[in-house]
Amino acid sequence: MAYTEKRGNRFRAHYKLPDGSWTKSSRDEHDQPFLTEKAAQTYGDAQELDMRRGVWRDPTLGQVTLQNWIDQWWPAQDIALGTRRNYAYSIEKHILPMFGSRALKSLTHVEIAAWERSITAAGYAVNVATNARARLITILGDAVADGLILVNPALRPRKRGRKRAVGGRGLEKIWPTPLQVLLIAERAAIIAGREEEFVPPIAMAWTGMRWGEWVGLDRTYLRLGTIRVDWQLYEDVGRFYRLQPKDDSRRTIDLPPFLADLLSNLVQAHPNQRCQCTGGPAAEGGGELPCEGGQPYVWLGAGRIRKHGEVTVVETGHPRASNYARRIWDPAVDGAHPKDGSRRPARPVLVDLADKLWPGAPRAAWPAAVPGQEFEVPRGHGVQVYDPERHHLASWLPILHGLTPHGLRHGHKTWMAEEGIPEILQAERMGHAVPGMRGVYTHVSKTMREQLVGALQVRWETALAQRAALSLRSPVPILDGLLEPFRVGRLNVISQSPPKRSESPIRMISG
Repeated sequence: MAYTEKRGNRFRAHYKLPDGSWTKSSRDEHDQPFLTEKAAQTYGDAQELDMRRGVWRDPTLGQVTLQNWIDQWWPAQDIALGTRRNYAYSIEKHILPMFGSRALKSLTHVEIAAWERSITAAGYAVNVATNARARLITILGDAVADGLILVNPALRPRKRGRKRAVGGRGLEKIWPTPLQVLLIAERAAIIAGREEEFVPPIAMAWTGMRWGEWVGLDRTYLRLGTIRVDWQLYEDVGRFYRLQPKDDSRRTIDLPPFLADLLSNLVQAHPNQRCQCTGGPAAEGGGELPCEGGQPYVWLGAGRIRKHGEVTVVETGHPRASNYARRIWDPAVDGAHPKDGSRRPARPVLVDLADKLWPGAPRAAWPAAVPGQEFEVPRGHGVQVYDPERHHLASWLPILHGLTPHGLRHGHKTWMAEEGIPEILQAERMGHAVPGMRGVYTHVSKTMREQLVGALQVRWETALAQRAALSLRSPVPILDGLLEPFRVGRLNVISQSPPKRSESPIRMISG
């Protein structure tokens, strides 16, 4: 039978283990000392009762520190490379600095809730704090499953605190119309100085492919009228890894005729183009191998020209998401070069309209004018000379401020919903699963596919007609060729009539 022992102004509980030996404890399951004899006796009796019922758990197991538990827990996690990086960030940046030296059983709900709020108070985004707590919930949940602690103190109490977003509520994702995608693609090609950059925004918007799936599209998976998505390229610490699509969402995507032509022309324009990756060591924790190079990807960056003796070689590589956003995407979408760290503020994209070819040719990257102050044209070494007799400068306005490449995927899903495409085909195309019996008994038919391809083709032709209403020419050769039927009066090739010019979603401001 358990008994107590007085130790100064505190007490200690003694109780017998299943093997007949005696043990003692001066703290309860919450790591609090026994301040009364009754509390110590109650604890000891409870331990012996649990032993007789066969549900006893050694309370000393909860004394392991969170750092030591994570060291044991981490190698057992079988998660994707991107998820590992997200977990590692939350653990190393937020969880271990606060709780790493603490015993598992000493953690309390109150201090974990206060810790979550302190992350946002320190200037981090709300989702950073939410994700950090979600990681801690998972880590401590596995500690409960292994019998180290009885309850998970990181779990959020139900019906407590402020109401949280459910059912997808929250900040609305920005998504574009077909015309906006076309205008962004045109600007991207102009900004990059490569007409190939006209294709990626359109391809992602009209297929719903993720960024990594598009970047990782091998030419062998580009077929007549379809794209087979079997792989994605994931960028991590300067290397690209060829991985299965997110959630293993392998699928075949039907292409509308115009997009099949665009992709075919893109491939034929660079028949021998290969990536110049050089492989490298496997990724830590999962063993994924980086791209070895020499693969015929559909889309590669501009590359670097190097001379090897008398041979000139163009070394091509995969576009990096951050570089693409900063150099091409953001200027095309927002009409401004983004802020460059702490060195330079955002600068408007200035274009020259002297040749009357809308939307203009990029010129100097000058700072924005300050309201109420007279603007002085920058001068100096490396600054393009502005001659008002020869140059007619204008600045681009935003097309859809804040749009990201992933927003194209949201737009594609929305377009399908507007067209009344059956949910089963929407899910298949996006790489999602339809839950419940709807996903078991509903199947994608040929009629559904034809309906979707036809609707996407009409949306393209309508966007092209709307673009022609703005200007019949374009500095981008691909688009200029697509606009030729409007210049020669063959408007019957367009499925719908173009809108009036007053309906244009953007306008130019002369500078």
